[in-house]
Amino acid sequence: MGSAFKIGRIFGIDVKVHWTFFLLLLFFGYLGFQNSQSVAGTLVTVLLVVVLFVCVLLHEFGHSIVAQRLGLEVPDITLLPIGGVARLKSLPEKPWDEVKIAVAGPLVNVVLAPIFFALAFLVGVDLTEIPSLITAQGSLGGALFYLGTINVALVVFNMIPAFPLDGGRVLRGLLATRLGAVRATDISAAIGQALAFGLFLLGLLGGQIILALIAVFIFFGANGEAQMVRQREVTRGLSVSDVMGVRRRTETVTPYHNFGQILDLVVHGYQTDFPVVEEDGRLVGMLTRTEIFGAAHSPDQYRNVRDLMLTEYPVISPDADLFADGNRVLQESELRAVPVCDGENLVGMLTVEDIGQANLLRDLRKSR
Repeated sequence: MGSAFKIGRIFGIDVKVHWTFFLLLLFFGYLGFQNSQSVAGTLVTVLLVVVLFVCVLLHEFGHSIVAQRLGLEVPDITLLPIGGVARLKSLPEKPWDEVKIAVAGPLVNVVLAPIFFALAFLVGVDLTEIPSLITAQGSLGGALFYLGTINVALVVFNMIPAFPLDGGRVLRGLLATRLGAVRATDISAAIGQALAFGLFLLGLLGGQIILALIAVFIFFGANGEAQMVRQREVTRGLSVSDVMGVRRRTETVTPYHNFGQILDLVVHGYQTDFPVVEEDGRLVGMLTRTEIFGAAHSPDQYRNVRDLMLTEYPVISPDADLFADGNRVLQESELRAVPVCDGENLVGMLTVEDIGQANLLRDLRKSR
């Protein structure tokens, strides 16, 4: 996830924090100072938020560790102001695996909540009173009681059947056992978007900005994952070689092409991304439209392709799975095209458009 930086690695999973998380700390620090009018109260409030997000991180590790046990790779967990996101490299194929992964996160909070309540009770807190941020600032017991209550809230909120929240994923997994992945996702996404709209109105009318932001995340997250599942089904069984542009139709450039020649290729051709090859055919770089258009608007003078080309770029095999490998590499690299190589030989190029047209190939195969 862009704009996030790594703070550690646990169980083979990178832990990242998005820069906007620190805006949340500043916001709650301000609220803490407003309530307590003291530096100590401000620091306690910020510490509470940090501990709360440790609970969120443990929640995400609940998902991640179960996913790892089921054979799925989890590259990283990112903490955001609205919660945490554990990124899986691939979606679980079995519906019951998704249910197990989804339930594992809230179960962590189910364990944490009574621990905080027990500690609060041991220091003399009356557990019949409703905790608040103000009481949490005043004593250790109040803080423990507040954290226990927040963990209960995390369980209840995450189990709302609003896909892609955990409850929505449980719903999709259960539906998928009868209806298949695409239909189950469509139903779960529709329910998730309807509930997100309601949460957005509730947050907007109640002045709960964070709730409104979470609702926006749910709405667009449901739509994005529904599209991903459809794409997975469309590309199932296809390899990169089935859709890629082959070498004879792929325009290449050398490191010695000047910038004027590149602009001419873009204006009069159909490509905006070019593999860069030496005269002996070796692939040595990628020149993307980002570099080309950036150079066109830059006051700097670029003499040739070597000054612009990317020297670090992903390469994919023609035999690789189109969705699991091809689509993933394009998304992770944030490139619109990647070179396809058989060993050291460039055999073509895979583009975002190639994957988007995979459904046409599927339709053609069905009609035969």
